[in-house]
Amino acid sequence: MIPNFEIVESNINHSFHINHLKVDFFPSMRHYHPEVEILLVVEGTGTRYVGNSVELFAPGDLVMIGPNVPHEWCSDKNLGTGHSEAIYILFNTEILGKDFWNLPESKIILKIIQQSKRGIKLTGKTRNDVALLMKTIDTSYGFNRILLLLTILELIAFTNEYQYLASPIIQNTFDGRDMEKLNMVYKYVINNMHQNINLDKAAAIANLSKPAFCHYFKKRANKTFMQFLNEVRIGQACRLLINENLSVAESGFECGYNNISYFIRQFKRITGFTPLGYRKKFAD
Repeated sequence: MIPNFEIVESNINHSFHINHLKVDFFPSMRHYHPEVEILLVVEGTGTRYVGNSVELFAPGDLVMIGPNVPHEWCSDKNLGTGHSEAIYILFNTEILGKDFWNLPESKIILKIIQQSKRGIKLTGKTRNDVALLMKTIDTSYGFNRILLLLTILELIAFTNEYQYLASPIIQNTFDGRDMEKLNMVYKYVINNMHQNINLDKAAAIANLSKPAFCHYFKKRANKTFMQFLNEVRIGQACRLLINENLSVAESGFECGYNNISYFIRQFKRITGFTPLGYRKKFAD
């Protein structure tokens, strides 16, 4: 399944989006959006996908996801009628204005937002403190919403009680043109991973020659374009192996691998498991 680009509806009464979701099962749709997301699972269990990370989630799971990172929460299929509940915040950094991010006090918050492109899972006391604020912001109004959002971001920025979820995609600090180029290349990859990815096309999207693009990508992503492509494809393969009734070969083919031996080698290199071993571990 190709991740869907999600447009978050604007609200003239609020500068950012807060939702308290109560459903039988979380909507199963891999998607991405330009907003930063902070999500607290109140009730429900299942599998969480962030970039190329696949982990089980349970009540209390609290993560922060950077812009344009594919993600999805899949509820357990054996829950019967079940009940799933989550509180999440979606915000664009532009709501605070460009000058805000130039303030010395804001630099550390901007840094954690950049790091959240790998997905951040909060742990320990910080998770408990942020979870309490998430429940408070859900019922807040007016300027207090902004204050609570900044408090949440500050708590996350100053703690070391978190774990990265996905492999690094972007590790350095870029200017606006760099971010725009890399986001366009990233969207090209995730929307075409099931097909033959063309390096010439990726270079053209970045408006660079092929040799210049390879150097450009390696310098900024700290990995080759092909390493990045394999990580994205294997992340999607993990999802298919757990949630779809497909064979190993079929899963590899759906993610753009025509050589099953190469697919298995890449899968084991990135996840540490064979495809069948991975399915057994997460499906049990």
